[in-house]
Amino acid sequence: MVKVLFVCTGNTCRSPMAETLLREKISNQHLDDKIIVKSAGLAVSVGSVATSGARKAMLSKGLSLDHHVATQLTLPILEEADLILTMTKQHKLGILQAVPSIEGKVYSLAEYADSQIDIADPFGADEMTYQECAQQISQLIERLWDKICTFAEEK
Repeated sequence: MVKVLFVCTGNTCRSPMAETLLREKISNQHLDDKIIVKSAGLAVSVGSVATSGARKAMLSKGLSLDHHVATQLTLPILEEADLILTMTKQHKLGILQAVPSIEGKVYSLAEYADSQIDIADPFGADEMTYQECAQQISQLIERLWDKICTFAEEK
């Protein structure tokens, strides 16, 4: 069983969308018993829910973030994860500065998908920006899907 963790800043936009998109792919491929996905944030306001923009972006894909509650990233969550995918290179560097022992399982989402882009924070932006962010995350997940499946098979 592989445990994938997505990390962003507040766990109200990017990482919950990534979690939801990957969870849907896992479910569609009937791999729920092989891959678990979660999300957390570096600076969470406890009890926060997904932003309306993130909820609308997922709803447009037939998915829901209605029950999402932001989770603060903690050392146990990091240690439990087999693969940690951050939304930006800066998130990755921040995690590795705090916990250097987990190097080798932390990547930016783009890096793991063999791309160079960071996923810009759509917080406070218009609905179109959230849609574009969700699309960007979805495309990167498509690009790294085979890697995750291979990792799950090897685990």
